[in-house]
Amino acid sequence: MQRRLTRVFSIFFLLGFFIIGATNIVAQNCNTPTNLSTTTISNFSATLNWDTDSSVDHYRLRYQEIGASSWLYNHNVPAGNSYNLTGLDTLVSYEWQLKAFCSAGNLLSSGWSVLQTFTTINLPVDCNNTPNGTAFLDSCTNCVGGTTGNLPCIAFTPTVSMTLGSLECDSLTDFTFIFSQDPNEPDVASAFFTSDGGYFDFTGISVNDTVGSSVNMIAGGQIPAHNITTTLLVDFIVNSDKISVKALDDITGQLYSSFTIENTSNGILIIINSLPDNNNVTQGNSQWVALTGLFTNPIPSILTFTSTITSELGTVDIQTISETIDCTDCNNDFGGTAFTDSCGNCVGGNTGSVSCIPFSPTVGVILSDTTCDSLSNLTINVSQDPNEPDMSTSSFTSNGGYFNITSMSVGDTVGSAIMSANGGSLSFNTILIVSSIISSNQAIIQSTDINTGFSLGTFTISNISGGINILGQSVPDNNNVTQGNSSSVTFDNIFVNPGSGNLTFTSVINSEIGDVDTQGFSFNIICSQTCPQLGDANCDNIVNLTDLTLVINHWLQSTSVGQNGDVVGSLDGFVNLTDLTLVINNWLQSNP
Repeated sequence: MQRRLTRVFSIFFLLGFFIIGATNIVAQNCNTPTNLSTTTISNFSATLNWDTDSSVDHYRLRYQEIGASSWLYNHNVPAGNSYNLTGLDTLVSYEWQLKAFCSAGNLLSSGWSVLQTFTTINLPVDCNNTPNGTAFLDSCTNCVGGTTGNLPCIAFTPTVSMTLGSLECDSLTDFTFIFSQDPNEPDVASAFFTSDGGYFDFTGISVNDTVGSSVNMIAGGQIPAHNITTTLLVDFIVNSDKISVKALDDITGQLYSSFTIENTSNGILIIINSLPDNNNVTQGNSQWVALTGLFTNPIPSILTFTSTITSELGTVDIQTISETIDCTDCNNDFGGTAFTDSCGNCVGGNTGSVSCIPFSPTVGVILSDTTCDSLSNLTINVSQDPNEPDMSTSSFTSNGGYFNITSMSVGDTVGSAIMSANGGSLSFNTILIVSSIISSNQAIIQSTDINTGFSLGTFTISNISGGINILGQSVPDNNNVTQGNSSSVTFDNIFVNPGSGNLTFTSVINSEIGDVDTQGFSFNIICSQTCPQLGDANCDNIVNLTDLTLVINHWLQSTSVGQNGDVVGSLDGFVNLTDLTLVINNWLQSNP
């Protein structure tokens, strides 16, 4: 039994030996790489070459400096016929071998190939560490050209624009500033925008109020995600002349950037600082910023904006842009010289109109007879120079006399008028007709053109306590300035003079712009004596002690004609020797 067990053990031992041996024999079936060579030897790399074998899945490489005590390995060199070995040292001799694996599980492999040796060289290297390379440091101190794939930076020349939505003086407007850069310019570190006039109106502004918008493009616009539209909101208020503005992405709502805007003693200041991006060269960028309805233009002037932009290399670019601020005149001409005159009209400039002059109508009053208690023609003349304010209403009053309205009937002609307008280019002859009788003390008079029969207007005549009143109103002509006019109105024998004394007419004429012109005209009304007896002072047809007493009591005094000793035969309004002589010479004479 023991011998049988020993025999079984021996059989299993031999079987295992043959299986292991067979496995080792199969593993050696992968071909050993042949025809090895080393090419493209440089300072830090070399290309290892061998013949292609289609049965190989991958290779294992080992290499070392000649004389080293241990190998360096690369266990998974792709199938093919070459491999770029990097990370070498300059002027060092290396040896290398290659082993082929015909399966992914590393079960079938070849033996190591024959040794190959090579020595690295020591060529000059460029800034990109490439032997004999052409890369170089540009003006921005970046390694460019050669095998870097980078272009050298160009001069720092940002393009800047600053514009106003309106150039109207003293008005709120939008202020827009734009700056952009070409690819490969140095990055911007900070930007300042100033003006030498105008100011930001922060009145009533609150945190989170919208104050504008911006459009930002970076990375040369090649990456859509880098084209960002934002809304500008008030971040916080520093003081009454300075606020911080934040730009929120319109899509994500995320904070994109912030900057400050403020008023200075001379104008405005905007400060923008760019965030570092781990390089000092841009791929191309632009920023369009519009501040809406915040900037107030100054008075008419040349307004200059200045941009001061500094690159991350310290280069400073300064640019100025000037705008002509002017005012739109009352004729809506920007920069025009038209103005509003004292009559409230737009004149001068391109209007073709002349400024109005003071309201100073010329007025005259004529009585055809100054005898007391007699009917008289009453003539009123009014004229204006060109460019005077138009008349609106006028009244003429007196401190005595009256209109004989009780003798009038509707349709009666009670006078005439001559009128001219438009600087004399238009003239009218009219008759004055009683249009209606309101009462015994008031009537309406119509002025009718003799040639056409058209009514040119009406006015009212009235008897008032102690005198008369004539009230007229001018017809509006769509402007408040005259080109020159005149009128002469005559009332024929309807005015009755008062008793002897001073009769005063007063004209009160109002302009369409509120001016008032008042003028007075006085007449001496005389009562003529009808008694024939010379020397008769009281017209009782006898010269006696009464007449002598009147002369003596008013000796050398002025008096109303024919009264108080101014006797018939003299009637010069003064009591003197002439009156006394007439009394003595005609003493106790009478003329029945």
